[in-house]
Amino acid sequence: MTNILLRDLENRTKLISELKDQNIQTVFHYVPLHSSPAGRRFSRTPNTLPVTEDVSDRLLRLPLWLGLEEHQVRVIKAISEILGKLT
Repeated sequence: MTNILLRDLENRTKLISELKDQNIQTVFHYVPLHSSPAGRRFSRTPNTLPVTEDVSDRLLRLPLWLGLEEHQVRVIKAISEILGKLT
């Protein structure tokens, strides 16, 4: 998998939205284990793990392909342009 770690949740949300506007699907689905249903039930960790939660909020999974074709180049360019506006 290919992931990108954004500066904050707001930037991740903006990137997802702008990529969606260009018909590029990205996902975030990494729920910290301690906050998952089983984690809340069986975990021995404290109620919060701030670093884990922060990284989870900023992580975004990018589309992944084997090889590089023209439509992948479009995705890379779109991500690069959007990130340039966010920073």
